[in-house]
Amino acid sequence: MEFTGLPANFVVVSGPVDNAAAVILLDDNRIPRRVIAFNPQFMSEATQAVGGSKWGPISVMAHEIAHHLSGHTIVPGGSRPDIELEADKFSGFVLQKMGAPLNDATRMILTVGSAHGSPTHPDKQSRAEAIRQGWEESCQQNGGAKCDTGRAAAGPPAKPEPIAGTRTVARAPALPAPGSVPFKYGHFVNDETGKLDPARVKAMEARLFSLAKNVGVELSFLVVDDLKGLSAQDYAWAMMRQLRVGKLDVGNGAVVVVAPRQRQAAVAFGPGLAKEAEFSDPQAQLLQWVDAAWKYCDDADGCGGWTDNLFNIFNLTLSNASNTQWTIQYPSLGNLLRHYEKINAQRLTAKRPFNPATDQPLGNLIRISGKITDLSPPTGMGQVNSRLIGGTLGYTAVSLKTQDGYNVILYVSPRLAGLMPGGALRKGTTYTAVGRLQRAGDKDRQASALWLFSYDPL
Repeated sequence: MEFTGLPANFVVVSGPVDNAAAVILLDDNRIPRRVIAFNPQFMSEATQAVGGSKWGPISVMAHEIAHHLSGHTIVPGGSRPDIELEADKFSGFVLQKMGAPLNDATRMILTVGSAHGSPTHPDKQSRAEAIRQGWEESCQQNGGAKCDTGRAAAGPPAKPEPIAGTRTVARAPALPAPGSVPFKYGHFVNDETGKLDPARVKAMEARLFSLAKNVGVELSFLVVDDLKGLSAQDYAWAMMRQLRVGKLDVGNGAVVVVAPRQRQAAVAFGPGLAKEAEFSDPQAQLLQWVDAAWKYCDDADGCGGWTDNLFNIFNLTLSNASNTQWTIQYPSLGNLLRHYEKINAQRLTAKRPFNPATDQPLGNLIRISGKITDLSPPTGMGQVNSRLIGGTLGYTAVSLKTQDGYNVILYVSPRLAGLMPGGALRKGTTYTAVGRLQRAGDKDRQASALWLFSYDPL
């Protein structure tokens, strides 16, 4: 993970799996955690099969890590050939960064993989081809020599694996060409123009890495030459989905897109991070930066100090995000309300003053389960707050009845449905949902309210 520039936000365990698997498991508090499970016997036997090479087991683990990093474990359907090839490509990409020659990066799959494809996994030659593409892309990014020959910069020439009973090897369908999609792994700032100041970019990379490692929030900057025919807004949201920025359940990611030569800019905020930026107008500020800075950037000297002016647009958002709780603390609304009722009773008994750090339920992240009862609930006391509907963030509201008997108003951001595997919310459907408490209600008169960050039909 040190070679990707991203934090290792998963747990590795041995377990009763056939070989290795990336899975989401519930902990004792029923909070989902990323887990990579491996079979020790398989790993030992597979390592022996590749002559004891350390790159064999590393390639297996890199493949499983890619399933988590690419969001494969949070979409329904299980293994499919296309997502297996994505994970294989990442394996080749990161092994090249670690110094593995191409033949070592592909040896494990060519040794233990299946010669025939299945509904869940491609054949081993297709998978080796995906690994090769990732390896070569990494080599080219690193400025290596002879990246298309299978020879690492300091390694011996790669030798083709013999294939019993065949004379030719069919090449797998090509994955996206290098550079056609911004590549998240390894950096949070992607500057296609080459005009941002490298030292200032490095400092921002360190800040963003620390934020991701310590808080879980991910923000990526894409300064692009070409929007591929899209608007900056659509490009940003496409990259949010493509790169799986942030954690889907709490929506704590954002993608900043600046296309200075086309005078376009936009930000795709996950719904959780959007709350931290709601009092700013980053799109207008980005366009102001393009108008003021780009004439100075687009020369031989580059942006220089204007690089900081670009990054500083998000100082307040990043500061707010770093001081916000992004861990789901309560598995139900009733659990949260009972906790704070107990705290309030203790405070009144002890006659101590109110302490917002310990006594305030608002702002907590919670997970609830329940049925959608109304897609257009009424406004008024204890119901929808009309001042929160529409506005710059474009919220709508729905009502839900939790499985433990509480009425809840969910405030829904307009782009949320496009990020959710389950599509738009449907009346009468039961969901598990994650949100931040906006208002604490009761079981009788006033509904509680959440800023909705994610949901999944049960």
